[in-house]
Amino acid sequence: MKYYYFTLLILVLGLSACSPNTNFELYEGKSLRIAVIGEPPEVKEEQVRFDAVSFDEITSEGIGSYDAVLITEENLNKAAESQYAEVYLNSTIPFFFISTKSHIPFTLKDTVYDNTWNWTAGDYYAVGVLTSQEDDALKSWGYGLYNDKKTDEHIEEVYSRIFKTIDELNL
Repeated sequence: MKYYYFTLLILVLGLSACSPNTNFELYEGKSLRIAVIGEPPEVKEEQVRFDAVSFDEITSEGIGSYDAVLITEENLNKAAESQYAEVYLNSTIPFFFISTKSHIPFTLKDTVYDNTWNWTAGDYYAVGVLTSQEDDALKSWGYGLYNDKKTDEHIEEVYSRIFKTIDELNL
């Protein structure tokens, strides 16, 4: 009987150690105001506010009142049009492109965005760019999904890391 309880205890402990639940860190920094071209994401952070904007608005002076701009997957083709490359490269706030693996079709005028630039397992899920004001160098960030699995929880975790990056820029 002793062995039965011992075996049962070992099984329970072993199975709980294999639990798929992970504890991702939420962004806990300052309040952020982020412009979004597309549908604002669902996130757990209450101090992050999203405002829907259009492509016309990102070329205006008013975009600088935001902490960053997110461009969602359904808008990536338009975002890669050559007239916007200068906007991203000359911006004083970062731009983040969701569900793509590279910033190249957005920052090089003659590069076409197509299915080869979409996210696939093993690639970044989101990328960000900002030209440094000090040395005019292009900074870029890539954010992969946990275990390359596209789940709501893993996508929320990517946004938490993006928010941390924005906060660390101290713009």
